[in-house]
Amino acid sequence: MTMVAGMTMLATTPSAFAHPHVWIDANAEFVFEDDKITAIHVRWLFDDLFSMAVIDEFDQNHDTRFFGDENTAVRDNAFAALAEFSWLTHLRRNEELVSFAGATDFQADITDDRRVSYDFKLTLETPLDPMKDAISLSVYDAEYYIDVAYTQVDPVLFSGTKSLSCHFEMSEDEKNRIYFDLVAPVRADVICAAKVADGGSSGGLAPGDFVLVE
Repeated sequence: MTMVAGMTMLATTPSAFAHPHVWIDANAEFVFEDDKITAIHVRWLFDDLFSMAVIDEFDQNHDTRFFGDENTAVRDNAFAALAEFSWLTHLRRNEELVSFAGATDFQADITDDRRVSYDFKLTLETPLDPMKDAISLSVYDAEYYIDVAYTQVDPVLFSGTKSLSCHFEMSEDEKNRIYFDLVAPVRADVICAAKVADGGSSGGLAPGDFVLVE
């Protein structure tokens, strides 16, 4: 079975026989504009065995990189089909799934230790306000053919925040268990608050200042 067939097995493998065949380490960066979430930049790092299959299939000039037509071939044959599965990236607003407008900026690469990585951006159809709504993100394949796990270091990042300070809290998502209810995927809940004004900025009080009250 070719590498391409391996990825599209998500759509055809009977659930009764599904168990992890591919492993992905993933992290995600929430992209903000005007303090609203507009996109998620995702990075995947595949396991050694699957990486070897991708390299053998698409690194035509054997330079351990994917450039030009090679990158396009990886995107069109081994990545595009995952749109049907929300690119294994499940964003929720108040526990309701949010649809993505599409995936852009796809780039496949090969690390020094010959592991294949995917970088891509998922754009939201409508910006989300984390100050008004409960936002969470999980990365998983519901059929458990692919095991997706957050990275140990910097699993979730934030960029473009202006007046917000954001962090995440990890937990097992017991409300949305997968694979015959046997697996609770890990979810990252996004917590944002307004930034506290810097007391040392213009108009603030410096150490040693006094206020005279009459």
